[in-house]
Amino acid sequence: MATRGQKVRFLITASVGFLSDGYLNLTIGLVVPIIGYLYFPKGSVPATNSDIMKGSLSLGMVVGQFIFGILGDAWGRHAIYGKELILTLFGTLMTILLPWNGLSTRAITAWVAVFRVVTGIGIGADYPMSSTLAAEKTPLGSRSVQVLTVFSAIGLGNISASIIFLILLKAFESSVATNVRHLEWVWRLLLGIGMVPAALTLYARLTMPESAPYRKYVISDESKGAQQTTRGLKEQWQDFFSYFREWKHARILFATAASWFLFDIAYYGINLNQSIILERIGYATGPNPWSKLYHIAIGNIIVQAAGYLPGFYIGIPLPDLVGRVRQQLFSCVAVCALYAIWAGVSSPSVHTSTGGLTTIFTLSQLVLNLGPNVTTFLIPTEVFPTRVRGTAHGISAAAGKCGAVLTSFAFGTVEERIGLSGVLGLFSGVMALTAVVTLLIPETKGYTLEDIENEVLFGQKAPSGTIEAAFGSPADEPHPKEPEISCNYTRPGSYQ
Repeated sequence: MATRGQKVRFLITASVGFLSDGYLNLTIGLVVPIIGYLYFPKGSVPATNSDIMKGSLSLGMVVGQFIFGILGDAWGRHAIYGKELILTLFGTLMTILLPWNGLSTRAITAWVAVFRVVTGIGIGADYPMSSTLAAEKTPLGSRSVQVLTVFSAIGLGNISASIIFLILLKAFESSVATNVRHLEWVWRLLLGIGMVPAALTLYARLTMPESAPYRKYVISDESKGAQQTTRGLKEQWQDFFSYFREWKHARILFATAASWFLFDIAYYGINLNQSIILERIGYATGPNPWSKLYHIAIGNIIVQAAGYLPGFYIGIPLPDLVGRVRQQLFSCVAVCALYAIWAGVSSPSVHTSTGGLTTIFTLSQLVLNLGPNVTTFLIPTEVFPTRVRGTAHGISAAAGKCGAVLTSFAFGTVEERIGLSGVLGLFSGVMALTAVVTLLIPETKGYTLEDIENEVLFGQKAPSGTIEAAFGSPADEPHPKEPEISCNYTRPGSYQ
């Protein structure tokens, strides 16, 4: 049985990794304007180059989420966990080591893009690995609270990047005023500081023991009454196709993947381009590069502190109160309405104050994060059985990042053609579609991992902990407590 200290240690290890993910993921939106001042002739990065640099990380995330999700199910969580941080650290270090002189703008774009892809593979791999472990480890609180507490560290990482960006700008204010080239230190230190939390948790991740559900339901395979002495990609694909060849299972995978894909179009369209949005609503202005960057940092912190970060923490208890599906459905509808209003008031023919536009920007971020941002991450960790949990979560997350890639590469070009109000109108429609797809997902509130293994969601067996399970009579609600799984099986040379 896991002690409280072991539970806290896991929570910190997984959360700090996601803190680095959040920090390094969205930092590119702060770095690209500096790269424009330093390396591009007109002092700004053209839309195409900007989209490539911003979208490259999401492209890497697609690869990392898909591959590591499969490997985590095939070889076990212990065998894979921690390798993703090595990739993240290497990719970030190489981005920082961009040569100071001698590269063309095309070469600079390629350098940043290639190594952000490597960083993205590591960050993407963290999604299926940390999510499955957070769901399968003995929870500190409920299962959903543990999973979302780990995930919410992304919000802390994001706001930390903005705060450190502001501190670095102030530290180099006088030197940048005399020579704009000193911004070199700002963006390189900004990314370098983000590597520290990842480095500190690397050993703990590499030595993380295997989860009990994986040992019980995959290695020991109690459902088949047999012990698997060997397991690899062949056995994993057999399990995957055996499970998802049934439409009732495939439909759920489609729904989790499609809802995440649609949501990330809007989410990354907004969050990777906050500097552009702040400029369009009249906040990121100034007489010189330092002043503009300073206002971008302040604007980011205001929006994140008032809307983005609180959204994560408000969203953590909601799945156990209102249910996962309702939380995602109603919040998607609300964001759809907010984006439609924002599109209307940001039209060139409407004169809305900067304060008013910043307010609706902040409010939309709040609802976006308390709803689909947390539920699209949570639901795939709960609705699928252990033998395909990592693969299904990886596929769902990778589908989401395909949406992020789409919006990353298209946002700048589309915004130049139809304006911010037009883009917001498109995002409003996307969120409406997300709400529709959500209706295909079954509710997992109150169900244990054992219930998921036993197909209780499909009515084949009674939920564990109910009167029906004990006496064969109907019961209204499954028991909400997640029991701790005990497993005595130990493979020679494996985990204790």
